[in-house]
Amino acid sequence: MSLSLVRVGAPATRRDVVVDSLRDAIVMGILEPGVFLRETALAAQLGVSATPVREAMGVLQAEGLVEIEAHRHKRVTPIDLAATRDLLDVQAHLWRLGYVRGMPHIGSAQIRDLNMQVGIYRRVLAAGAENRLDAIRASHAFHTTIISAAANTELLRVTLDRLALVARFILLRGGSTISPAGLRLHEGILAALERGDREQALAHFDSLAGRMIALAEPGAASPQPAGE
Repeated sequence: MSLSLVRVGAPATRRDVVVDSLRDAIVMGILEPGVFLRETALAAQLGVSATPVREAMGVLQAEGLVEIEAHRHKRVTPIDLAATRDLLDVQAHLWRLGYVRGMPHIGSAQIRDLNMQVGIYRRVLAAGAENRLDAIRASHAFHTTIISAAANTELLRVTLDRLALVARFILLRGGSTISPAGLRLHEGILAALERGDREQALAHFDSLAGRMIALAEPGAASPQPAGE
């Protein structure tokens, strides 16, 4: 296991940098689900003191990526398919509400952002899907652009606070969703919004959500990236 600090945009505290570094390591599976975390060891690998690592643990616990047990042992949250299905189901309803509230306020600035995010997704696929996390982040930014148009800070908060947990699940178990079929659904949402067809945009969103929830169903196989 090799960890390094992820430099975030300035201004950033040391804690912010450590949070980003550990979050990325967890999402990408460098710190595997269920592994116990020793703050002193992590601090040594990152070249920082134990204090920002300890602070980072609290942030990551709030995001659902780290579990802190009663006796203070810390571990990366395991992937529990039943809990993940519940999470994805709730998120799908919240994001859909964000679509309903946000779509009437989509303008040229949002359309430009959505095109940019679809472009990133497309370039990742063209490069062989080696940087799938970039595609996942572009997809999340795509949905966030639409939800943000609703200008409802509480709705935005509850749709964002589990994004890293969802990203980890997609990256480690849902690789097949980062595919030409997934890209087409994003392109379909964008095209529908450009022509003002909100019902069709929602239909494409529902298809995306359904694909994700199906990955957490009992008996679902761990999928690999696929060129659908």
